[in-house]
Amino acid sequence: MPNLLKSSYYLPLQVTIDDREPVALEEEFRKLGNMIIHRQRLAVGDYLFDRDFLVERKTIPDFCLSVKDGRLFKQAGKLAGSRIPGCIILEGKTKDFKNTDFSPQALQGILLSMSLAFRLPVLRTKNICETVQVMLQSFKQLAGDGLGEHRFYPRPISAKKRKDPFLVQKIHILEGFPGIGADKAERLLMKFGNLQAVLTACDKELLSVPGIGEKTVNRLIEILRK
Repeated sequence: MPNLLKSSYYLPLQVTIDDREPVALEEEFRKLGNMIIHRQRLAVGDYLFDRDFLVERKTIPDFCLSVKDGRLFKQAGKLAGSRIPGCIILEGKTKDFKNTDFSPQALQGILLSMSLAFRLPVLRTKNICETVQVMLQSFKQLAGDGLGEHRFYPRPISAKKRKDPFLVQKIHILEGFPGIGADKAERLLMKFGNLQAVLTACDKELLSVPGIGEKTVNRLIEILRK
């Protein structure tokens, strides 16, 4: 993955980092190169990848503390309620749990709640370096088309977006197709104007939309024809 991200063939990936996160993680991202990195206060999650993927990162001590003070379930609720797909990363070694007040059974119940009740994947990592790699690999899997077709495109601002009362429903419909997230769905609607135009567009027209690759187009057309 580092070779892919460093290659000048690919346009940069935008990574927004919550300003309360350690600088060490930002440094790990910068080592990979070919990224546009911002630090700002995020309302949901700790890391936002190209407006298509959210990550809430927890070290084991912070995870346990956030359970006690109630932050964890509030943060999980916000993450689960976001229209942007997300996950929770639990960073640290298993032995670190021994220094907490939680029994193994209690911790297992909490992790199951995240996965089942909130429908949020919980991924485990051992250290900062592994956390960065897992976040990027997760984004790559979620993108569907892979980094080979990934491009960074700033989201356009449209007056029509504010006036369309059915925009959210239209985005949800397009999100049902493989490889199309909320951001790509919005770009398609901005390009074609309505759902009918999107679903009847030819492959060349669809490929002209920033961020839409051949794999996504082929799967969309295949589903519509069946």
